[in-house]
Amino acid sequence: MTIKYDALTPKEADDLMTGLIGVIVCTELATARRMTPAEWAERDILEWSHSIASAIFDVVENRRKGAP
Repeated sequence: MTIKYDALTPKEADDLMTGLIGVIVCTELATARRMTPAEWAERDILEWSHSIASAIFDVVENRRKGAP
């Protein structure tokens, strides 16, 4: 089984991990910008931030463990 970090130097793998985190953040910012004031008011910000933090944690853990 190949992983996305195979054949990368440690710096390249870290850059990939940073890029993946950047994609998560940009996606969530784009979602927030599209929201109406009413949608924003109804958003559970604690659940949303936990979801983003969990996704970032998974990326970091996958990099640390060398997982895909």
